[in-house]
Amino acid sequence: MKEYKIWAFARSAAPNLPALEEQLAEVMREADRRGYIIVNSCMEQKYGTKFWRPDLFAMLTAVQQGRVNAVMVQSLDRLSHDIATLYRILRFLQNYGAVLITTETNLRYELFLTGLDARLLRRHNRKPIYYVECEER
Repeated sequence: MKEYKIWAFARSAAPNLPALEEQLAEVMREADRRGYIIVNSCMEQKYGTKFWRPDLFAMLTAVQQGRVNAVMVQSLDRLSHDIATLYRILRFLQNYGAVLITTETNLRYELFLTGLDARLLRRHNRKPIYYVECEER
């Protein structure tokens, strides 16, 4: 089994800090349960439609520098609700060979529903988008 060094990520625009903290705690508990190495974590209380978010960029910088090789979230929409922004994030992860792990949803199905699976696969001379299916509890 590959050793995943993950960045646990949580985001919500709702003004409910305890719920956001619990979202992050759940992701970190699941990472621990699966035996992943938690390198860092962050949570954003921001709208996910913007690409320029400080915590998102801290995570992407860690991926770019090779400090983490996986990002773990509850679901795809925790990265962004906006398809264009989400595509940019996924493309970045794809370029650096990072794994995206969701804990509560089937990532393959989410990518299919958004139409991003085909867009990511059509990219020439790129690594495929890697992901780990969520495990049954």
